[in-house]
Amino acid sequence: MKKSIFSNLAFRYFFEVIVIVFSITASFYIQDLLNKKNQIELKNKALEGVLIELKKDGEFLLGFGKVYNEYRIKTIDSLFENKYPLKVRYLSGIWGNSDLFDNKRFFESLISTGGIDFIRSEKLQGELSSYYNNLYTLIEQTANLDNASFQRFSDQIVNYRLDSINYEWGTFNNRFYFNKNDLKKIRNDIRLKSIAMQWKFWLSEYNKRIEFASEKNELLVKLIKEELEN
Repeated sequence: MKKSIFSNLAFRYFFEVIVIVFSITASFYIQDLLNKKNQIELKNKALEGVLIELKKDGEFLLGFGKVYNEYRIKTIDSLFENKYPLKVRYLSGIWGNSDLFDNKRFFESLISTGGIDFIRSEKLQGELSSYYNNLYTLIEQTANLDNASFQRFSDQIVNYRLDSINYEWGTFNNRFYFNKNDLKKIRNDIRLKSIAMQWKFWLSEYNKRIEFASEKNELLVKLIKEELEN
């Protein structure tokens, strides 16, 4: 009789232990599923934000930036080539630079939350890293060189008399009116021309990097949309 009682108690305790272990295991499993679901939702929201940032990059950094650089390259040629008539707008077109605005808040969110680890496509993971860690750095380098060239050009051109400025915000129509006699000297200034030619080189390099980044931008948009659809 006692043996039967002990056997029943042992079975009861064993069964309770099994139930407790199962409950704990199930709880961890369910919590893990919820965590994964939450991470996937965060990942998708971050990717939707990256799409918005890529669109802005395409319009401003890669779109307007390339057009503006091409405009300045042409005006450098026009200012220093004697075959072109000397015009105020040539000098006005050169005298400017382009600032680089970091536009990667949602990509940084992907990294900080660990959401990038939940991206199914390894190709997308690699392209995101390449675009934001490599291409952004390369474009930032040329933007800094653009700014440095602008500064050297400005430091040299202050030797000439500036009579007036006609400023129109957000356009290419700003005008810097130098003394007419000084305009001719500007065209023949060897040091100024050397600075401008080097500047032209960096602007051309800037645009090559922009073209490459534009291709990557389009590829990323395609890969992100595929990731969100699956």
